Amino acid sequence: MGYWLAKGLLFSALTLLSGRLFWVELSRRLAEVRKAKGPLPGDLAERRWLRVVREVLFQTRIIRHRPLPGLAHALLFWAFLAFGLETVDHLSHIWLPRGFLPAAGLFHDLFQGFVALFAWAAAVGILYLAFRRFVLRPMELGSKLSGSSALVAGFILTLMLTYLAKHYGWVADGSAAAEANWVLHTVVLLAFLALIPRSKHLHLVLGPVAVYFRNEQPGELKPLDFEKEEMGVTRLADLEQNNALAVFACVECGRCLEHCPAALTGKALDPKELVLRMRAGFLDNPEQSALPEQLQVDWLWQCTTCGACAEQCPTGNDQPLSILEFRRGLTSEGEFPDTLRTLFDNLERSGNPWRHAARDGVAFIESSGIPIHDGSQRVLYWMGCMARYDEAYRKVALDFVTVLKAAGVDFGVLRDEKCTGDAARRAGNEFLFQQLAMENAEKLNAANPDLIVSTCPHCVKTLGEYRGLAEEMRLKDLPILHHTQFIRQLIEQGRLKLNPAARQELEGRLVYHDPCYLSRYQDDNAVDAPREVLRAAGSQLSEAERHGRRSFCCGAGGAQLFLEENTGTRVNHARTEELLRTGAQGVCVACPFCSTMLRDGLTDKGHPEMPVLDVAQVVARALKPVK
Repeated sequence: MGYWLAKGLLFSALTLLSGRLFWVELSRRLAEVRKAKGPLPGDLAERRWLRVVREVLFQTRIIRHRPLPGLAHALLFWAFLAFGLETVDHLSHIWLPRGFLPAAGLFHDLFQGFVALFAWAAAVGILYLAFRRFVLRPMELGSKLSGSSALVAGFILTLMLTYLAKHYGWVADGSAAAEANWVLHTVVLLAFLALIPRSKHLHLVLGPVAVYFRNEQPGELKPLDFEKEEMGVTRLADLEQNNALAVFACVECGRCLEHCPAALTGKALDPKELVLRMRAGFLDNPEQSALPEQLQVDWLWQCTTCGACAEQCPTGNDQPLSILEFRRGLTSEGEFPDTLRTLFDNLERSGNPWRHAARDGVAFIESSGIPIHDGSQRVLYWMGCMARYDEAYRKVALDFVTVLKAAGVDFGVLRDEKCTGDAARRAGNEFLFQQLAMENAEKLNAANPDLIVSTCPHCVKTLGEYRGLAEEMRLKDLPILHHTQFIRQLIEQGRLKLNPAARQELEGRLVYHDPCYLSRYQDDNAVDAPREVLRAAGSQLSEAERHGRRSFCCGAGGAQLFLEENTGTRVNHARTEELLRTGAQGVCVACPFCSTMLRDGLTDKGHPEMPVLDVAQVVARALKPVK
């Protein structure tokens, strides 16, 4: 009786202590989240709950992007859920000798058999993950061995083995060995609870919440209100609450690093380390300037905002958003690379990044017979700066116009559109972006088409952002489509008759390069549409090693087209080499930036003769009659 009472008092005290240690550290982190800009997003509740079920309960994202380690992690997570009731029953033995669950019977046998199955699965999973982390040691996990990871791996394996020892009777019920087994299981369980908020394993608690509140698109900036003197993020406390929440939910898996084009080509940027330094900064003093104490400024100007890191993250981190927020803060204080000054000056003075005269674009439109939108046409073709001014890309615009006319589309273009402000916004110049947006939105609202279609995914993305601006510069809620999606619609409606046998210029296979701003900033429809269109046009397609939502960047996004890339391998060279390895005879693109970067990459790599064609050009060739 004395031992039972002493045991009850001791483990009651240890349980309270463990719970206290857990709550103190968790509260400290939640307090930092609450200091960030709020509130947490409350829209799209049904979509958010479905995402939690899909990505948390069924672990779809973590398995899809890294199948074997993902499955091992999923086994651990499912075991964690399976052990919930068993853990409560186990701790109840502190005061209830037989616990509160039935000690025998059908329910007992079924439930304990279910838990034992997951105990075996978790033991195998943790052994594989430990082997991977401490023996295989892949680059994305980091070169420094983690003591807390080793401790947690030991904790999990011990918990599984001590449970299995009890379940299978490896220790006789009522024996000293059984008592020691119970004590060991309980001590490890309480130690694990206290450790959780002090390690990356806090994702067990915050991960599902961060996934629920995750941004619908990576880099989803909210407009600054200059009347309220909002100038961007200069302190960690200026970040949005859902971004701060995701920082504390980081699992340190390195998936972001594994797919970052800057990191993989020898740049200093490390998206995983960025999140870890932000977390350290929050716990240090978020009210202080976030730069340069916690972060390296040069990292912020190497990001292509491709969204690969956010696409991979299982806990909702959005590094592109953090980087763009910091860029806005830096640019508002006049701290940005010198090469961006030319970009900003050109956009201010001429409305395009290269200071072309607007009359040159109008002259091209008129000489090419492209109709001007007069307010009566249903479709407005938003050309973008490259289609209006770049000699090489004008060919794409003309072929797309050919496709529209062949389908009988009633369309027109604006005579005097300006740059959407994509590069200005990604470079942190929010004020210039809003100026351009206000002018463009006014013209688009006056034109009042039923649909806007563009050959540039950056324009599609940025025009969509006009809808979230202040009322005086907001774009009407008009559908905005990428041209590959629109062409697919025309084919499905039977309005576009293709003759694949007519496409004689390209023999052999094409490799399609997914633009980041199409494959990751839009839905899966934007990944499938170009491929379906190309197949309808008679193309034989190869796939690069990284394609679809895992596509590798061309290196131009995030205003990188206007910055100097002077460290490591050029991103477009790395992507070009990957495309060449497919053995395809031509490259197909769906973005003017990608077209330029890959054409340059092929020339630099000794293949200037390899064609780089837009999807619209392939379709236009399939319209030619067979002789």
